[in-house]
Amino acid sequence: MKRLIALSVACLLAFAVSAQKKPKINQAEKLRLEGKLGEAKEIIDAAAEFEKTKIDGKTWYYRGLIYAALDTTSNPTYKNLASDPLKTAMESFKKADELQKGSSEYYISGPGGLPQLKSQQVQGLWGYYLNKGVEAFQADNKEDALVWLNKTKVVSPKDTTGYIYAGSIALAAEKYDEAAENYYALINDLDFHSKDAYNSLIYIEGSINKDNEKSLEIIRQAKVKFPENLDFAKSEVATLIRMGKSEEAKDGLVAAIAKEPSNAALHFQLGIMEEELGNIEEAKAAYVKATEVDPDYFNAAFNIAVLYYNEAVNLITEKNNLGISKADIAKAKEMQTEIDTKLKKALPFWEKVLELQPEERTALETLQYIYLQEKEYDKAEEVKARLEALPEKEEG
Repeated sequence: MKRLIALSVACLLAFAVSAQKKPKINQAEKLRLEGKLGEAKEIIDAAAEFEKTKIDGKTWYYRGLIYAALDTTSNPTYKNLASDPLKTAMESFKKADELQKGSSEYYISGPGGLPQLKSQQVQGLWGYYLNKGVEAFQADNKEDALVWLNKTKVVSPKDTTGYIYAGSIALAAEKYDEAAENYYALINDLDFHSKDAYNSLIYIEGSINKDNEKSLEIIRQAKVKFPENLDFAKSEVATLIRMGKSEEAKDGLVAAIAKEPSNAALHFQLGIMEEELGNIEEAKAAYVKATEVDPDYFNAAFNIAVLYYNEAVNLITEKNNLGISKADIAKAKEMQTEIDTKLKKALPFWEKVLELQPEERTALETLQYIYLQEKEYDKAEEVKARLEALPEKEEG
């Protein structure tokens, strides 16, 4: 008798399994469009387990749409139906692609009966999160902005936009680890190289994390990508000096110059290092060498012009602070001779700077002053006219 009862139960269970209805995936999609996300989720989850529908790519396509709707809905009833609906949505879209047969893309009918392709819907989802992130940032809600922007990376992990915005906002919010994560992803994983990304990482590693070795590594990567960038060269020098490796750096540059004496950039970098170390005469010599190798090297001409001019300005300040005693008057006379010498040495370099960049305001202003000091009034007037013809300087 017991055996008969057991067999009866087994038969009933078998009947129940065989009688299980095939989930209607089209009904799930219809419910999604009607905003009935709870019912839609129930059907599509069942379809993802049912033997015949779980191997149908359309099941997973609809599941992606339904879970994406769960993530974007503002209806509190559906907010907690899934722990990470966006992740589930993107995994479902991926599964749909794996099961796709033929070259035609998944789609649904949109307004007017026009097809909405899966790729368009995913792009729209990405745009939705990006816009929400921008809106939150504009409302000065950095926390929410980062949440939204991080979702753009889930939807489109190869698109750099979300990483750029998230890195910038995280940096502004002083979330340095999160900012660094975004910037490292850009330069290491996405092959996206910008000066801002490198400068942010240099700042985070050097100034926040106090990791000079890591900061130096990033600086040198940046120099490879932007060999003409003056700021990265200066950052390298400053970091090496901070690390107590100034002589090592200098020796390396000298060795490199010995191998490539016609490389003006190397002479220029040596000039920067000497200047940072306070070796002004050596810096001048290096800058001059750079201009001899490459007469059109703007930065070298500018730097040496500034050095000579600043020396003259320092002397002028000292002279103006002298008294009216005989000794002071005599000293002022001697100093004026030295001032004139410095200005004359600076003059050809400033003229070269202006030749290379005819609208360089600093060069024009400085030359006007030097010409007046040298009593070259015609040239001073000419420079003044060029200055007045420049666009108004923006306040910043």
